[in-house]
Order: sequence, then C-alpha cells, then structure tokens
Amino acid sequence: MPSSQLPIEAFPAWALLNNADFVSADIRDIEGKGFGLVAQHDIPGVGSDGSGATAILRIPRDLVLSAEAVEEYAKVDQNFKQLLEVAGRQSTRGDILLYLLTHLALPKRSCAGARCASTPWTEYLKFLPRSIPVPTMWTADERELLKGTSLEAAVSAKLSALSNEYDELCKQASDLPFWNALFWEPGTLEDWILADALYRSRCLELPRAGHAMVPGLDMANHSLAHSAYYDEGPDGDVVLLPSPGSSVSAGGEITISYGEAKSAAEMLFSYGFIDHESSVKELTLHLDALPDDPLGRAKIRVYRGPRTVRLSLTGQAFQWYSPFLYLLVLNEEDGLAFRVVQDTSGGRQLKLLWQGEDVTQRTDELETLVRDHHLYQVFKLRAVAVLGERAAMQLDRISSGPSYGATEQSQAANQPRAECRLAAERLRDLETQVLQGVAEALENEKARLLLDARVVTYLGSREDAQNEQAPGPASNEDDFS
Repeated sequence: MPSSQLPIEAFPAWALLNNADFVSADIRDIEGKGFGLVAQHDIPGVGSDGSGATAILRIPRDLVLSAEAVEEYAKVDQNFKQLLEVAGRQSTRGDILLYLLTHLALPKRSCAGARCASTPWTEYLKFLPRSIPVPTMWTADERELLKGTSLEAAVSAKLSALSNEYDELCKQASDLPFWNALFWEPGTLEDWILADALYRSRCLELPRAGHAMVPGLDMANHSLAHSAYYDEGPDGDVVLLPSPGSSVSAGGEITISYGEAKSAAEMLFSYGFIDHESSVKELTLHLDALPDDPLGRAKIRVYRGPRTVRLSLTGQAFQWYSPFLYLLVLNEEDGLAFRVVQDTSGGRQLKLLWQGEDVTQRTDELETLVRDHHLYQVFKLRAVAVLGERAAMQLDRISSGPSYGATEQSQAANQPRAECRLAAERLRDLETQVLQGVAEALENEKARLLLDARVVTYLGSREDAQNEQAPGPASNEDDFS
C-alpha cells in the first residue's frame, strides 16, 4: 500500500473546501521527520500573557474527530449507527477507532455499493501515511530488536490486546450482515491496528472536547522548546497559537509539545520516535507474583491496577513507584488476609484485608496504609530486595539482546529498517543507563535499611526462631542406620 494515497500538495485544496484556515502555516515534508508545519512568513513573538497572539491556523469544530463527532456521524450513516450500538459507547478511544476503521476498511471492500457516508475525514485519511513508526506496526523481525527492553513485553501485550479487541468486535457485529462480511475480509485486522496507531500517535486532549483528532494540526511535530500551543475556543474551533516568548522565521518549523516527562519507551511506543531533547531517565517494568508466595494468585486477582513498577533517575536521586509491589511483599504474618464473601446477588467476591480492615478498593494505597506499621522499614527492605532482583534480571536480559548490524547496509527482504534499528538501539542504551543507576541505588538503599534498628531487631528475631526450630543432633537410640 502506498505511504500516502493523496499527495500532500493537494492538502490546501482540501483545507479550502472544508474551511480549515491555515493562516500562517503550510504542511511540508521535513527531512527525518515526515510531514510537519512550517511558517509561511515570519511569526513574531508574543508577550508572556499571550495577549495579541494571532492564530497560526484554525480548524472548525465540525472537522474535529471527537466523541461528539462520532455520534453525529451515526445520525447520517445507518450502518455505522448499528455498529456503534452493538460495539461502541464504551470509551472515546473505542468510538473513534470504529470511525477510523469504517473509513479505512470500507473503501477497499470488494462488494459493490459498500460505502460509508462521506465526510471530510474520508479524504483526509488519504493524506496520512500508512506506515507509522510505532512498534505495533513494526515487522516481527523489527520487534525482535526490542528484546530485553521494557517495550518487549509492552508491545507484545498491546498486539495481543488489539487482536482480542478485534475478535470481540467481530463477535459483537456477527448479527449485522453488512459488518460481518467486512470484518472477515483479509486485511481488516491490520486496519484495526492501523486505526489504533493513528489514534495513539495523533490524538490530542482538548479542554472541552476531550480526546480528539484534529486534521492538519496533527501534522505538527514535537519539541520540548515548542514554538506553538493549541487551544479550543468557546465555539469549539481549535486554534494553534504562538507560544509566549517564541518566534518563528519564514520557512522555519512550527512545533508543539506532546507532553513533558515522558520516558524514551513511552515516546517510541506512542509516537514512533525518541525525543533527543528529553532528559527523562525512566522505565517501567512488569512485576509477577513471587514464585514461593502461596497468596500470589489471590494478589494478582484482587489487584485491579497495572502490575508494574516505574523506575526513574533524576540527577543523583533515584525513585520508584509501584503500589502493587507492597502487595507482593506482604504476607499473612504481617496482617494481610483474603476472604471470600457472598454478595447480595448470591455471587462470591474475593476481599483483601489489612489488619482486619477491608481494603479491596484501596489496593493502590497500600504503601500509605502500611507506613504507620512498626515493620514498615522491613516491608520496604523486602520491596527493595525484590526490585533489585527484577532490575538485575532486566539488565542481564537487555545485555544479551540482539546485536546490530551496520545500519547503512542495503535492506534485503525482511531486513529491519534502519530507523527501527536506530530507535531500538537508542532505547536499549538509555534503559541500560537507567538500570545500571537503579541497581547501584538499590544496593545503597538496601545497605541503609539493613542498619535500621527495627530491621536489625526483626531479622534477629527471625534467626532466633529458626534456630529454635532446627532439630538437634540425633541420639544413638534414634540411629536406625
């Protein structure tokens, strides 16, 4: 499939037809970035309060793809209305993905007359590339380059989730002949994955409309030192305005911020690139139940949040965040318990108790709940020990990842693309630095905790108890050899 079904040179005609006003910007192909926004003429800076700023571009409300726009489309396309009723209205993301899938898949359908009601997005999607550099759209060989990084498991889980979403969509639409026939045609799952990639890499959060896609504005590239920002007017129009204190020369690129404090893995996962300007050193690792924990399965079942730990280095400071980790390291003798209770409908529910109190709905507050416990430092030592083992395992895995060939070599069949190699190598280097710093910080924290008086007393009592339980030397009378 071609990277773009319509040349970008045709975009001004689309914008004029649909009242999208590109006052001071054009869309151009920017080397190394794909499409981007460039200034038609000098854009002067504005004061710190933003007063007197003139819009760089203005996108009318009826072009913004939001939850409201999806509902409006359902009023003019009866087939889509049926699909939305059986499979939609659960989340903004899900509804927008259904809209995108409709516009991506139906134009390729083999049956005559199978078309969706035309909207400005019908044509706009033809300007967007079909090859998006997010890892969910990498080939299997390219995804192998992520082995050992935090994205290895994340991308695999995302692809599995997308496949499950599509299977569920097919099931929900099985009684709708129009959609049932479409969803069984080859390539429609790939269209669902593409719709997710488009949404993830181009979605913005607007003050009033919420999560939405804004045509034209979504061509703007990211920079921490961004020269513009977007806003939503009282009439629902979306405007791009110059950032206070910034100016752009004619022909210069106009950039926005995709959000601060995102890790390299988050940027690559969502947008398909790693921000070289960012100083964020952070990664997120998956956590499993401890292998010798008899309560492990119950802990996983009762915990509703992400079973992860976020590790970050800021200067010389190390921080970690994981509500799940405290659940992992607590046990019955500490005061943790599980109970199965019957609800009012006769069903059975698993409840989590801490010190006799029901905390099933507060599993993400466990660190706060245990902080006043006299063994809090012991719990923290356990958490640090588990983290140390997890970081060491990840560091070993990332060190044994795939080797990189010369990125300049010609790309034979199935050969990973150079941009994927470079992105994976950059991610591996950054995460190795974080893991090495984390491992050192955890060793220091462990050594500090082992000197804590309450920890020393606890460990001493455990050792005494084990010595008392140890069997004494066997007497000759008991020797049956």
